[in-house]
This record gives sequence, structure tokens and C-alpha cells, in this order.
Amino acid sequence: MPKTQSEPDDRPMIVTAWIDAIDLDLFNRLRKRLFPTDLNYLSAHVTLFHHIPATVRQDFIDFCRGFSAETPPLSLQVGPPFSLGKGVAYPVTNSQLGSIRERARAAFADQLTSQDDRPWNKPHLTVQNKVTPETAKRTLRELSSDFAPLSITAKGLEFHRYDGGPWKLLERMPFRG
Repeated sequence: MPKTQSEPDDRPMIVTAWIDAIDLDLFNRLRKRLFPTDLNYLSAHVTLFHHIPATVRQDFIDFCRGFSAETPPLSLQVGPPFSLGKGVAYPVTNSQLGSIRERARAAFADQLTSQDDRPWNKPHLTVQNKVTPETAKRTLRELSSDFAPLSITAKGLEFHRYDGGPWKLLERMPFRG
């Protein structure tokens, strides 16, 4: 029996950093080449929250709007690729983006899943997932061999509704500081 999908208004929200398509081009090309084709229905992204309940969706967006106008675009440093076990990702770092996530996490802690209600361990851009560990190891060796550090810019936040596969963009909120 197929899994039934809840109504759109009841589906959880995913929050990501809004990164310009030009900055994501390399990572999207890698995803196209390295991700299993039938599972690659998203663009490269940096997830801040995986599951914001629909019941607090608008409150969460409004809370973020309160500080996004004061925040300048953020330079994210991209580090060397690392293993996800069955995939490969690139870590991204920026303490201010981490602080933004922490403010929202603290404000909505009683509404978050255990995955989202913990410190942000390793923000990243996934370029491969759901492959064999051997394939992931080969990919990691290949990508590590010619890695050069780079920076990408977070222009703001994006809010998506989870639709069981592809996500529905609900809103882009620019940083304006």
C-alpha cells in the first residue's frame, strides 16, 4: 500500500541557507554526476532545520524575519570533502550562521525534533548520498585530490515545505544588514 501524504498545510518545513545559484553550480554539477539519478531531485543546499512542524511554520518564519534585516550576507567557508559513510559532503563554516540557527533553535526548542534540537554539528553541502561505502570512498579520494578551499555567500534563508521528495519553496528571506 503506498504511503499517504498529508495535506500540504500539515507538512513540515525545512529551513536552508539561501545561496546564490552561481555559488552552488560546482556542487550541483557534482550531484548530477555522483548522486543516484532517481534520488537526485534537490539542488545542493545547507540545511539549518530538517523538520519545523506546520503548526509553528508562520511563527518560525516571522521570528527569522525579526533578525534577517539586521544580518549582512554571510561568507561561508567550504572545507575539504568528508565521508558520510554512504556518500560525500563538503563542510561549510560561518559562526554567524551558526548563531542564527542557535537563536531559532532556542526560541522553538519545545517544537523541534531531536535532530533539530541539538547543536549544529557539521553543516554541509551533500554531493553524493545513498551509494555503497566503497563508491563513497572512491569519490572521497577523487574529490580530495584536487580540493582547493573556497567561499560561497549565504544571501539569506529559504523556507521549504517537505512534499515527500522535491521541496516546495515557500519563501526566500534576504539578509539585508
